[in-house]
Amino acid sequence: MTHKTIDISEDVYNRLNEKKKDNETISDVIERIMGIKEEPKKDIRKAFGLWKDLPKELLEIMKSAHKEMREEIKQKFS
Repeated sequence: MTHKTIDISEDVYNRLNEKKKDNETISDVIERIMGIKEEPKKDIRKAFGLWKDLPKELLEIMKSAHKEMREEIKQKFS
């Protein structure tokens, strides 16, 4: 692959550098920002079972909070 040198301000370089992910080059950042390079899809299957060891009390609190949110949304948009 051919490479080109471009001039960018130090501020722009620093901002691009802040957006870098692990093992990513500045060219990779620019490709990602421009939508040229797609980010790898995350595997949702990795999330399965994450909550299996949570205490039942915490699960009940989460269920209750979820129910309250659904009721509030229902009231707001009904």
